[in-house]
Amino acid sequence: MRLVPLTAVLVAASGLPARPSPLVETVAPVVLQVPEADGPGNLTCEEARARTAVQRPESRPRRSGIVKVVPPDPTAMPQVLIRDRQVDAAALPGARPEALPLQPLEGQSEVLARISHVIRRGDGGQRVRLTFYGASHTEGDHWTGRIRRVLQDRWGDLGHGFVLPAAPFAGYRGQDVNLCRSEGWFGDWASRSSGRGDGLLGLAGVSVSSSDPQDFGWVETTHTNAQGRRVSRFEVFALGQPGGGTLRIQVDQAPERAVSTVAPCPTLQRIRVEVPDGPHRLVLAPSGDGEVRIFGVSMEREGGGAIVDALGVRGETASSWLTWEPSMAAQGLAALDPDLVVLAYGTNEANDSRWEEAAYRRELEAVLARLRAVLSPEIPCILVGPSDRGVKLSQDRYAVWDRTERVATVQREVAPLWGCAFWDWQAATGGPGSMVAWRLHDPPLAASDLIHFTPTGYALVADRFLAALLAMRS
Repeated sequence: MRLVPLTAVLVAASGLPARPSPLVETVAPVVLQVPEADGPGNLTCEEARARTAVQRPESRPRRSGIVKVVPPDPTAMPQVLIRDRQVDAAALPGARPEALPLQPLEGQSEVLARISHVIRRGDGGQRVRLTFYGASHTEGDHWTGRIRRVLQDRWGDLGHGFVLPAAPFAGYRGQDVNLCRSEGWFGDWASRSSGRGDGLLGLAGVSVSSSDPQDFGWVETTHTNAQGRRVSRFEVFALGQPGGGTLRIQVDQAPERAVSTVAPCPTLQRIRVEVPDGPHRLVLAPSGDGEVRIFGVSMEREGGGAIVDALGVRGETASSWLTWEPSMAAQGLAALDPDLVVLAYGTNEANDSRWEEAAYRRELEAVLARLRAVLSPEIPCILVGPSDRGVKLSQDRYAVWDRTERVATVQREVAPLWGCAFWDWQAATGGPGSMVAWRLHDPPLAASDLIHFTPTGYALVADRFLAALLAMRS
């Protein structure tokens, strides 16, 4: 095992097309070159976990093909009560999703023009990165995964993008990437009641940490899926801190490397692992000499095409940004260097009975101020409003969240003040009451909690967002 000090020679990124630079100076990465990496080998996740004391089910990517929505049979759908008004289910908003009109991006002409420029760059064979922040809709990587697949089919596959190498909580997943981890990692995020509360949450508002040398986490290219089968560099984001441990890094069967995470004060560290373009597995593990805290890994390739990052944490609101240590969050986002940033929050805000419009407006503007402190004015952003939400009161009797529309109204009004467009998720699925209709659809497009969607429903939402996005190219 070779120890690489933080004073290692740094290699600047190259090959990126000319475009506006982030306003925040990025942290230069320590660069490890692993030319001997020749593929993941035959060790399975189950075998790797068997070496640790506790086993955990593997997080496997789900494959989804072409989304086909079959219109429901109106005669087979029940009548339901919405706000004590009896409605035929077939007449609910969004009951025929295949007939819904385009829900366009809304915004000032100059913002829409910047989004159009991003789409034209992708169509022109250049490198385009879309970075999505959000809560559980984004964390599950269903709708973002569909967006990634479509854009990579259209423009080229530049890698999976951002993902955590060890799941911070049960159910964490990524589409078109294989993940495996031992049980001992501690996941931390802003709203975790048993979290550290120190704000050291990197660029995505979440971290995983361990000091046990038996722990490991890996990210690996997929074997059979059309996307995600190749990578040429891994960008590792970690915490440098007093008393930090040594991070062990292994690609495939190549010899382990190690990087110290000791630093005089908390700071963001970047470690770039360069490999021959192809299938690879990156394994990260603590050495046991102190805590190693990891903020994520970005899987990337050179050339033209698309990268789509999903930086989501379940249960969070946009205001969680205000609890993250700001310099690390800014430096991490600047290192990703996105061409378009999407903030998909609002569903959890709408669920908060203490929600107050003026306070929400102030918090949202503070979040966007932080975003704009990183992005140059030419980089557009999109606020995606909350999805529709319902609750089943009794058999065939439902209620619909009124606050959803109010949260969306604030986002619609605030977005243009910060160089952002707005996309109304609730309207895109049919409006208030559509979550009930999507649940009653056969097959269901919404989950039984009337908050989330089924994989098919998420894919349909993604297709509707993509339609709005790609409509900007003309």
